[in-house]
Amino acid sequence: EEEEEEEEEEDEIVDKNMAFVAPQCRDDEDGWGPSSKGYGKEDGETGIEAIIYSPFLKTDKFGRAADWTTSGGKYNRNEQRYQREREMQHQRDFGGGGVVQSKQLQGGGGGGGGGGGSQQQGGEQEPTSSFNFFENKEEEGSFSLVDTSKGGFQQKKFGGQQRRFQPGGGRGFGRGRGAQDQSGALGDQGIGAERERARQMRKQSKKQQQWSSWGFNRNDRNQVSYDASVEIKPTWNVVEQIQLSAFAKVTEKIATPTDAPETLKEFGALKSFDKTIDRITPKTERTVKRLTQVSSLNGATASKDPVMVELGKANASANPNKVTLMTTDTTLAAIMCATRSVFGWDVVITKKGNTITFDKRPRGVVDSHTVSETAQEAISDDKDNINGAQKLAEEATLMSAAYSAQVASEEPEVVLGGERKVPVEDAPSGVAYRYRKWQLNDKRDAIVRTEVNGVTESRGQNALLCARALLEYDSKVSQTVDWRAKIETQRGAVIATELKNNSNKLAKWTCCAILAGADLLKLGFVSRVHPKDPNAHSILNTQTFKPKDFAAQINLNYDNIWGALGFILDVVEKQVDGTYILVKDPNKPQLRMYKVPDDYLTYQFEDQADEELDI
Repeated sequence: EEEEEEEEEEDEIVDKNMAFVAPQCRDDEDGWGPSSKGYGKEDGETGIEAIIYSPFLKTDKFGRAADWTTSGGKYNRNEQRYQREREMQHQRDFGGGGVVQSKQLQGGGGGGGGGGGSQQQGGEQEPTSSFNFFENKEEEGSFSLVDTSKGGFQQKKFGGQQRRFQPGGGRGFGRGRGAQDQSGALGDQGIGAERERARQMRKQSKKQQQWSSWGFNRNDRNQVSYDASVEIKPTWNVVEQIQLSAFAKVTEKIATPTDAPETLKEFGALKSFDKTIDRITPKTERTVKRLTQVSSLNGATASKDPVMVELGKANASANPNKVTLMTTDTTLAAIMCATRSVFGWDVVITKKGNTITFDKRPRGVVDSHTVSETAQEAISDDKDNINGAQKLAEEATLMSAAYSAQVASEEPEVVLGGERKVPVEDAPSGVAYRYRKWQLNDKRDAIVRTEVNGVTESRGQNALLCARALLEYDSKVSQTVDWRAKIETQRGAVIATELKNNSNKLAKWTCCAILAGADLLKLGFVSRVHPKDPNAHSILNTQTFKPKDFAAQINLNYDNIWGALGFILDVVEKQVDGTYILVKDPNKPQLRMYKVPDDYLTYQFEDQADEELDI
């Protein structure tokens, strides 16, 4: 019986422990909030004293009023910092007493101590002291309402001479509140500061979107659609379409080193370079002598060059199983540097058996010197505008030819190959031709006609040189540095600007100098005497470069340029014998190869008579 009674008592205890007692919910008849009639009577307390709560300011975050996650782990990697800031905020707002420990925690903590960072037994952290609040009736009695309509606290606005707001603190948050934020005291001001941060972030994001939209629309407004270099006939058929991005990674290691080809023949007499040209400055500028009645600037094309035709036939008969390529340096350079080109250009390709010829059209743009081709701001395509693409190309081409002729002195000439006269129709004066051969691989040979413009003494020997001229038309229109003001003090900036705005032209000139075997590359800086007059120019300065070093400076890779040529030859060799034209799209990084009538090149020479160009 006693055992049964004990079992019944244990069952009653279990029933009481397992029973669910609904908490009492009391309604406050006087209004919203805790009732003043008896909460907490079970603990011997009455009224509002029993309610554990934490006071909040307008700037505090209500989302953290009951943030129990801070006792169990990290709060956004700032748990300790958050607790420390809350305690310091409590001290500032409610006096030096600050943190008040509850009697229950002090009594039942098992040696928990009186500090805010004390711990309970077992290593668990006590609840944050911000929630251990007891009513101070003296403070409540001394409280009085203050009128804040005038002279109240005004938050310091962002703007004016203040630094821009930077997320994460730092000097951008201002001198006043930002200084405290750096020390960690006000790193988290609550909902007010968070709202201000969000507002500043939205404002900054909106500005960035406006600038991006403005730049995008601005580029759309200034985008120019250029005309093709040749009129595409409706009867022409597209046989191949090549993206220039395919040239970026192609490489080919040719059998003959780039700088050590076989020189087959040389013609022409070269004058020595006038060394006084190197000493010209903007203060001692020299007027460019105008050229008149210039019928041709780069001589006959490859198929009209009798020396080239003879050498091509000889190589084809000696190597019947190999493909023989015949071309000029300017035409070959256009293909090698195709990835840098923006404006349109074209090359006529003739395939006959194992012989392939790259020709330029009469008055084609392959030989022309473009201006601001790769500049960020596109120039006009107006054919009547002196600052348009076409007029500037004509002006720059003639200026370069005039500069090359003017830098030659009257000293004794140096004859190449023992023959003074160049047996090529329309060969420019003061230019010597060098016919050079590269063995590309076991199946291909390339014969290229190159040209040099003069000689100069270097270390007791005659050094061959190529002379070219850069043109400044209007620094305000082109948005570049003024050469007359900066060419001496900021020479590097001037050259860097030209490398950016005329990347394709400088790369082609470097290719031509390397193919010709020139030891030096002379770059003249020629500017208009007046920005509105395209007929009067002055030499402001001359810079000298070694072609190999300059190629490395502009990232011109030998294997890549020969790889681009090999890519085109692979496409041509797959076609049937005939005449084709390779056209660069002026508005897209793309090449198209068209099949044209076999007599197309002959018709071009007969239809387009030579014109006289003068400046």
